[in-house]
Amino acid sequence: MVDKEESGHLKRGFTLQDAAMFGVGGAVGSGILFAAAGGTRYAGPAVVLSWIIAAIMIIIITLPYAEFSAMAPKSGISARISYYSLGSYGGFLSGWALFLWAVMIPPIEAVAVATYASYWAPQLYNSSLGVLSPLGILVAILITVFFVLLNYSGVSKLGKFNTGLTWLKVAVVVLFIIVLPLLIFHPANFSTGGFVPFGWSGVFIAIPATGILFSFGGYRQVADMAGEIKNPKRNLPLAIGTTLGVQSILYVLMAIVIVGSVSWRGLKAAPGTWSSVASLGSPLADIMRGNLSFVSPAVGGLLGVLIVIFLLFAVFSPFGTFGIYLTGASRIIFGFAKEKALPGIFTKTNKNGVPIYSIALVAIVGIIFLIPLPSWYLLVDFVVVAAVVNFAIVTTSLPIMRKLYPDVERPFKIPGAKYWSLVAFIFSTLLIYWSTYPVTLYALVATLAGSIVFIYQGTSTKWANLGIKHSFWIPIYIIGLIVLSYIGGVQTGGMGYVSFPYDIVLVAVYAVLFWFISQYTAPKKALYSIDDLIGQKTSETN
Repeated sequence: MVDKEESGHLKRGFTLQDAAMFGVGGAVGSGILFAAAGGTRYAGPAVVLSWIIAAIMIIIITLPYAEFSAMAPKSGISARISYYSLGSYGGFLSGWALFLWAVMIPPIEAVAVATYASYWAPQLYNSSLGVLSPLGILVAILITVFFVLLNYSGVSKLGKFNTGLTWLKVAVVVLFIIVLPLLIFHPANFSTGGFVPFGWSGVFIAIPATGILFSFGGYRQVADMAGEIKNPKRNLPLAIGTTLGVQSILYVLMAIVIVGSVSWRGLKAAPGTWSSVASLGSPLADIMRGNLSFVSPAVGGLLGVLIVIFLLFAVFSPFGTFGIYLTGASRIIFGFAKEKALPGIFTKTNKNGVPIYSIALVAIVGIIFLIPLPSWYLLVDFVVVAAVVNFAIVTTSLPIMRKLYPDVERPFKIPGAKYWSLVAFIFSTLLIYWSTYPVTLYALVATLAGSIVFIYQGTSTKWANLGIKHSFWIPIYIIGLIVLSYIGGVQTGGMGYVSFPYDIVLVAVYAVLFWFISQYTAPKKALYSIDDLIGQKTSETN
């Protein structure tokens, strides 16, 4: 494999601020509208702990991306790094899982936009079925076309557009975090029925199964834009760290605000009936509306203003995130094509340095998913599993890359690579398991289907140097997870043959076993030269 960016040159138009805002803008999207309330279905008020635990786990799991992207600042690096550590087959499966995640985010955000816009235009959403109407789908398609055109104009213009929009989004979230508790706050909500009313299993299941984990995806967009960030060796780790820190703080605080704002009388529900909160169509707006009859006229007037502000935010927030993920997904496809896993046409760029065919493919695939599955929660549950499979594979690459390429400069270096990798792999495996059966079945089978698509790469390389012996453990690992999910605890949708907490112990031991297998079967010498790993031709120097 040779990677000299020979057929398409990306421009470094993103500053540090643009990159950080790109990540934060990706994080502050539909998740803050739905997941903060949806998680109460499994965890009740302990959803706050779910967010804290998720933040800790995601930081541990994702910091390797900061090391990799600073070491080899290439577009689509999340989909490419496993090629260098595991060979073509492992790299493709890792990238395929990420591809499933990336192409489905735009339709997820489009569903969120249309859902909240239906407050003013009810004809956009079929509330009885919980899906977009034909008109709503048309609006989502028009949004897609708009961002395709914005992308074609060049990454620097996109960066400026997104930076301004992200500052506005963050300002609105901070406004609600500060102001809403001053107007309405019910401390008893944190103890009515118990702080952990559904058991600790619910706290963990809420992380992947209700959009909480999905909401932490912003950092991935920063890593995948590595080829277009100025001074990437310095700016990439800073941008990823900023994204992880800001989104963690905002989401934890917003979860506290939502739990504390619920008025059970206003929702006409018995105290502690958290399923009624999780099922709200427009969670925070509906929660504020439920308090109107029980506050003073002055407070009610302020709440009315906040409801309008929030509904406006609920439209433009995922609207902006849509554009970010459309851009990031196109760079994953660009990276895939660079590794010969897709036809070379997807590496071609226009005069502004934009991979035009990659963007078009993401838009088309997104629309294909949107039409039959215009449901936020169903799409989110599916893509989370695929994303964590990529997490798991990439985390095993950390110590492998240290061995294979010891002399490569690492501007950002994680301490204790072996131990960090092992813990991150265990967390990734647990997150897949907690995603609940049969979601795990559908998503993991879709991930395995990448082996069929891989035939293209095998054909293009005449079935040489595929590295299958370094990656054969991955499909076995995935099949084993399907089995564990099926026989696991009833809380996670399994048959209950292994109950909580013994199922957690079993899955953790399973993860440890496969981590050691991944290290034992790893290449013993570098698969590609250092120049292939870190070389990149761009139209602008750092």
